[in-house]
Amino acid sequence: MAGHDAEQIANPVVCSASGLTKRYGGVHALRGADIEFKRGEVHALVGENGAGKSTLMKILAGAVSLDQGEIRMDGKPVTFGSVHDANQAGISIVFQELALYPHLDVLSNLFLGNQTTKLGLVRRREMIKRAKPLMDRIGLKASPGSLVGDLFLDERQLVEIARALLQESKILILDEPTSALNAVESERLFKVIESLRDSGTAVVFVSHRLEEVMRVSDVISVMREGRLVE
Repeated sequence: MAGHDAEQIANPVVCSASGLTKRYGGVHALRGADIEFKRGEVHALVGENGAGKSTLMKILAGAVSLDQGEIRMDGKPVTFGSVHDANQAGISIVFQELALYPHLDVLSNLFLGNQTTKLGLVRRREMIKRAKPLMDRIGLKASPGSLVGDLFLDERQLVEIARALLQESKILILDEPTSALNAVESERLFKVIESLRDSGTAVVFVSHRLEEVMRVSDVISVMREGRLVE
């Protein structure tokens, strides 16, 4: 274990992508994009609409297949055929449109498709035991039995983040996470992001709000016309 930790310190790059290219008909959404993400770093991705941010994120998250290029996790080439594949490799994404089920409780949403069972029965007590320390860590104060539909928007966002972290994500991609939050809720989210960074998670922060980018980011990459330009 000590050797593994030393290796991670020696090579802080958890994910690198080179030559990522994606076309939709005659339109180049990505034109050979190169980028890397490091452990314990908040990496902002900025650019105008149509610059290629969404396509890049979706490729990294396994939601869109690439035409050309290579993605490496911890130096090893990976191929994603689905979001599940990316999750298994350690990449999770929280989209602007949250993918939660409001009629289910917090615990059911956290373990959706990944419930702890024994002899066909759901082991809620064991699931709560796993989830509670993580919920406390990111400041999610809602009860595991609370209906997600009854939560405030910033609490729902924390449910999404907690679900990603339960999958032991090495990279967490946040797509315009403050677009529907007020100033107080946004500040709470920034504290969560800082906590994740300090614990070694690589956070990708996508936003149009430059004051937020400057507030929370360690590195900023600018996209234009499908390329990383700065």
